[in-house]
Amino acid sequence: MIEKLVELGEKGLTKEEIDARNFRAKLLGLIYEDLLMFWFKNMGYNIVGRDVRKGVYENRRVAVDFILEKNGVLYVVEAKCWPAYLEGRLKKITLENIEKIKKKVGVFLNDDFVDKYSFDNRKVDAKILIWWDFDEANIEEIKRRLKLSDLISIKKILGELKGKADHIVMKYVRWAEELFKALVA
Repeated sequence: MIEKLVELGEKGLTKEEIDARNFRAKLLGLIYEDLLMFWFKNMGYNIVGRDVRKGVYENRRVAVDFILEKNGVLYVVEAKCWPAYLEGRLKKITLENIEKIKKKVGVFLNDDFVDKYSFDNRKVDAKILIWWDFDEANIEEIKRRLKLSDLISIKKILGELKGKADHIVMKYVRWAEELFKALVA
């Protein structure tokens, strides 16, 4: 259901539907990290950092979305919510578009990122990429090529959170209603 509200790439959409999906995708982009935090906690991860800008790779600061810890393993995490990015062309990771995605994401997907990245003078043990969607049939090969310990679908997480993270969503509904009411009042 949610994909029909935010994904682009379908043929035959009207300009209004394209605009609506882009708008909704941007809204989702503003809130999905809070939903991810809730999901991480429910999956047993400790959130060490969010929107981390103090990590270092090759002697320069590199921002990542999260640093997580679970069972003594320190994970570096990059999350991308791109259901409408480039008209939907990169919303799903496949074996065919890995190189394009590597260029768009940057150094996080470098083969040596885990070996050379540190946070608070600690080396990380593994990296996780969270993407809108991916080719499930080839997940192991995609993870191998991108040197990931895990690849997680935001779309899947959102489905799992239905009815469990309503308090987070309702906070954003309230804030949006306040803004929209002020714009038309």
